Amino acid sequence: MTHDISGAILSHVSNFAVGLVKREQGKGSMVLGSGVLASVEGRRGILTCGHVAETYERLTEIGLIRFTAEGNQRRLIKLEDTTTMIIQSSDSFAEGKEVLDLAFTVLLPNIASSIEAHGGVFLNIEKNRQKMEAMAPSEGKHVDAMLGLVAEFSQEPFIEGREVISPMRGVLHSGHISGQENGLLTFKAMEYNLHELPKSFGGMSGGGVWRVYFNEGEHESKIVATMLCGIASWQIDDKNIACQGWDRIDQALVPVVREKIQLG
Repeated sequence: MTHDISGAILSHVSNFAVGLVKREQGKGSMVLGSGVLASVEGRRGILTCGHVAETYERLTEIGLIRFTAEGNQRRLIKLEDTTTMIIQSSDSFAEGKEVLDLAFTVLLPNIASSIEAHGGVFLNIEKNRQKMEAMAPSEGKHVDAMLGLVAEFSQEPFIEGREVISPMRGVLHSGHISGQENGLLTFKAMEYNLHELPKSFGGMSGGGVWRVYFNEGEHESKIVATMLCGIASWQIDDKNIACQGWDRIDQALVPVVREKIQLG
């Protein structure tokens, strides 16, 4: 993947991506996972994995990190101001393809609006569905990518003045979807990327899996279309990550959100 298209992809998908962390008094922050800002029929919130949401649903607050050109934007979300729905059929990934591992945390309108005011974009699930159902663009190439936090690449907290600083690193991981079974996708790393990848993708769980179509120009590449294909779920081995596919999001999660959260 050329540098110019990689930069364009990062610039686009980072609008929707968030990192999720737990703040520990006097110790800095700990990586919990990643997520996608999404709007489900007008309900704005965070789309992530069930096992990630289970780690934070009983906390009083969660740190929300956005990946921007100016650096990480961080804010605390009081979880008493949210509603979380977890769709998870198993506590173990031993069952593999049968595991349903999704969650959606609905934010209060004022919190969602504040995130938007600072550059965050909530992915319209209905428009994404239309893209997924339409034919792929007739021209150009495509690449698959995911963006999220990687705990292994995050640094130890340090004290600066009266504050404890916890450096966090977001990673754009390019590859391709190599298989799909029962709505579970397998995301495979490109061989030439292996030397740059972490041993563990812990923290990437809940990050969006994006398919990006682009045209290669003489001087630069241009993105034609971008769509959310799934959510990173767990690591299979050093080359492959299992992801909850679009069908699971659309057919298992969206109906629950529609039923449980009634718009006023």
